[in-house]
Amino acid sequence: MNNMTINGVNSQTFVCSNIRRSEEFYTKALGMKVLKRTVHHNDAHLPVVTFGFEQFPGEPKRTETVTYVEWNPIFYMMPEKGFVDPDATKDGVANPRVGDPKGRWGAGTNHHLALHVPNRNGLLKWKRRLTDMGIHCTGPYNRNYFHAIYLRDPDGAIIEIATSEPGFGHDEAVLGSKFCPQPEENLVGGRSELAVASETWPHDCSTITSDYAMRGFHHITSISSNAERTEKFFVETVGLHLIKKTDYLDEKGGTHYYYACDDDLSPGSVLTFFGLPNYAKGRLGTGLTHHFTLEVENDAALADQRDRLIKSGVEVSGIQNAVYSQQFHFLDPDGHICAVSTPSDFTIDEDADSLGQSLCLSEEHEADRTEIERAAALRPAPTPRLPD
Repeated sequence: MNNMTINGVNSQTFVCSNIRRSEEFYTKALGMKVLKRTVHHNDAHLPVVTFGFEQFPGEPKRTETVTYVEWNPIFYMMPEKGFVDPDATKDGVANPRVGDPKGRWGAGTNHHLALHVPNRNGLLKWKRRLTDMGIHCTGPYNRNYFHAIYLRDPDGAIIEIATSEPGFGHDEAVLGSKFCPQPEENLVGGRSELAVASETWPHDCSTITSDYAMRGFHHITSISSNAERTEKFFVETVGLHLIKKTDYLDEKGGTHYYYACDDDLSPGSVLTFFGLPNYAKGRLGTGLTHHFTLEVENDAALADQRDRLIKSGVEVSGIQNAVYSQQFHFLDPDGHICAVSTPSDFTIDEDADSLGQSLCLSEEHEADRTEIERAAALRPAPTPRLPD
């Protein structure tokens, strides 16, 4: 593909077992705000909450969002193919298979979402705040192109908080033109884990101040079992820029490739893949990402991107009305669910200054509001149909 139409990253969608607990984590611990409370466009039995970032004067508008879909049974696996196809979603919710609902990251799944703070002092303030709240963090680690700490959401999904400094350009003149080995002191076995663990901010950080509040996404990282195959797919077929080829810092022999959606390499527009050859396949479920979504500017660009993927032999879904955007899904070479959408508009059913204050339902579901609200409050498990 010669003409890149992907403008950036739109969102990352996780699966959780208790959406109210996830909401408390994002709003009270991470200081983000609820933008929308609704249900999944493919099945109203699935509650959905979307979180957004504060906007600060003089800074770029942050449109990326974090979405959580609730799958609450303790004894049923999530549908194997996720919540992508409308008919398959309804069937999977109505007829779940008995088993462990927890996800397991591996080849063909996401590994973590990295949120963005401007500098290392902000990173240390987050470490102090979160550890004081009883939330376990590791880091800060020097990742050569940024510094980062790591934590888990209430279901175990890995969340990274990363700085924008020092950036991707300090070790090569043309980004992505060569393999850039990591300094030995950054690699597992070469760094001092004790020194890393001991560093934190010396003062109380119980109040989130503007200097270290979240600034949106930094990047999204997934797992590839074949780095070269993934590179060919995301560069030649999807249309991203390869901007960095380097070592995976936490596993000897692994690689870490970075891709950008835009030319300015801004945090929030970057996808990365750990290259772990022949790594075991992951499994969708709670405590894991369901999919990430790339963004195009309008309906015409969405249709164009879908047509181009089809011409390249990629199996894609139909374009779906997801209420707040139009979107379609596709799979990467390892089977990871990806999506492309138009920009999200959460003001179509709520005023901009009162987003997230009520349960918003489409006209299709409004007639069932009482039942939906009752089901969300009680959170019943699915009831599979008995075999004929």
